Order: sequence, then structure tokens, then C-alpha cells
Amino acid sequence: MRHTRLLVAASLTALILSLIALLPARVAFGVLGMPVTAATGLTGTVWSGAVQRISLGNITLGPVLWHVRPARLLTGQLAAEVKATVPDGFVNATVALSLGGAWSASGVEGAAPLAWLAPAMGSAGMGNAGSQLTARFDKLVVRKGRVEAAVGNLTLAGVVLPIPTTGPQLGPGTYELAFSADELGPDDLLTGALKDAGGPLEIAGTVTITPPRSYEVTGTAKPRAEAPSELRTALQMLGPATADGSHALSLAGSF
Repeated sequence: MRHTRLLVAASLTALILSLIALLPARVAFGVLGMPVTAATGLTGTVWSGAVQRISLGNITLGPVLWHVRPARLLTGQLAAEVKATVPDGFVNATVALSLGGAWSASGVEGAAPLAWLAPAMGSAGMGNAGSQLTARFDKLVVRKGRVEAAVGNLTLAGVVLPIPTTGPQLGPGTYELAFSADELGPDDLLTGALKDAGGPLEIAGTVTITPPRSYEVTGTAKPRAEAPSELRTALQMLGPATADGSHALSLAGSF
């Protein structure tokens, strides 16, 4: 009798999953709370589909492809492998939504031009045609707008500091921000280690992010030997240099 019940339960589960798999892709947008009008060129099913274009505010993605990972349903998560194209860039990840409402992502890899991600930085002269942000994360967890875990790094390459010079323009620099927060408590703030990977300015410090979108950078900044005199003069605004030529760095803002 017990064996029969298990067979019936397994058959019903398989039937329900099959029916869900056949639902059109537009249903997935409704489940995720996204307006269908934000997407054009929807094809496929909830299980495996694609959309040619998604517009969310000022952000446009497309094409975007997804394929659900059914095994994750056993852990109470709706998960899918997602591949998205952005202007001159891409984002690939396994994205999951848990029963508790938390979003998580693993295997995140992406890259996009700085001018597309942050037009204001480009207009301020901090970017050039090759400036881009790349991301690689093993783990990201966000619940109700708060980051609960972040393990990975961001790299901002091709950044030109907006400092006028009488000689050649400052060369581009590369800056890396690494996160190792495997699990944050309710009162813990997300912090990352900031360092440079080349360029006229040597930077080392910490970035602290406070919900919803505030940040604070603390650390040190030091001009490299080949840095122009204008950069050294600009750094004096941060305060007097220490014995090794470093200046204390402290700034805050929002994004």
C-alpha cells in the first residue's frame, strides 16, 4: 500500500512538473513579478526559453536565454541557468529564487563597458573606449535589497583619472574590489578589499557598503614614480603625505 502511494505521488509530481514545463515563457515573467510589456520576442517555455529584449528602467538586455535546473526544486529553489547579452558585453550566471524570497546567484561571470553602466563617469572623463567592468562571483545572496553573502570580485579597467595635465593625459588604471563575505549577519555591513592593478596611482583600502546604496572608501593613495606632477599636487588635497609618499584616502557617496 505504501509503495503504491509513493508511485502515485511520484506520478503526480512528474505530471505537475511536465505541465509547468509546457507553460509559455510569458508566465515566467508574471511569476517573477515582471511586466510582460517589458519584454519583446518571448519564445519557448517556463522551463527553457528566450527573450530578444528586456527593458527595465534605463537598462536594456537582450537576447536573454534561460534553462531551469529542476534538481534545485528539491531544495525549495526555483533556479535557472541564465545567459544575457548587454551592449558590447555579457552576463552568465545560475540564478535562484528561494521560498523565503531570497535571490541568489552562483557562477557569475560578466563584462560591460563603463560608459553603459555608469554614463556619468564616462562624461566626467574617467572612461575611454576600452573602459569596462568585469565581475566574477562564486556566490551572491540578496534578500529584500540587503546583501547576505558576496564571494567574488569586481575589476574596473581603463579608468582615466579626471585630472588635467600640461603634458600627456594620465594613463588608464585598473582597480580591483574583492569580497569574501560568505555569510553576513543582520547587523553586518558588506565590505570589500580595494587595490589597484596598474596605472599612475597606487591604491589600497576598504570599501564599506551600507543599505540601500551608500558606500565609504578608506585607505591610502600613492602616486607611482612615473606619475605627473599634477597628480601629486591633486593628492595634496587629501592631506600631507606620510614618509612613504602615501596620502590618507576617505570618501563617501551613493550609487
